Amino acid sequence: MDAPTEPSPPGEDGADEWTEDITLPTVDRDGAAARDVTIRVGAPALAVILLIDGGTETRIGGNDYLACLTRARDQLELQGRLLCCQGAGPEVQPSGLLRQFSHGREAYVRGSGWPGRPDDVVDIFAPAPEGSVVGLAEQRDTAMAFLTALRDARRDRDARPDRGARRDRGARP
Repeated sequence: MDAPTEPSPPGEDGADEWTEDITLPTVDRDGAAARDVTIRVGAPALAVILLIDGGTETRIGGNDYLACLTRARDQLELQGRLLCCQGAGPEVQPSGLLRQFSHGREAYVRGSGWPGRPDDVVDIFAPAPEGSVVGLAEQRDTAMAFLTALRDARRDRDARPDRGARRDRGARP
């Protein structure tokens, strides 16, 4: 059965406003191309997507689009597939504020520091090159390693002996 081209009828969650269809490739764990999927995106206020994979349609809801994408990726990973989208990049992570304002649709690409600059923002559903995506566990591990390194760098900076001396220079007696 071919994937439908028309939106599905409304579900119990009221997701009758589909805003766009995005076709994305998937790859297996070895990086070999697998079957493409389509993500049908619901209106932002609904936080729902429809994962169309072959002849199967799975409605996925969540608190925001990132939660929906995470659940869709988890489902594909159980089949041994990775979704080739920007949200699956190893260094892609939203900030709480960006996640709130974009309904989880945008995230930062870490690298030069935290928080990211405006040009470091990506649409999590935008296509990503095969070979540039990772599984959820590896993405989580990368985020934790980054945050740990950032914490350690701040702790080392604050522990420098000359740190207190600089603060005292401008102090009044």
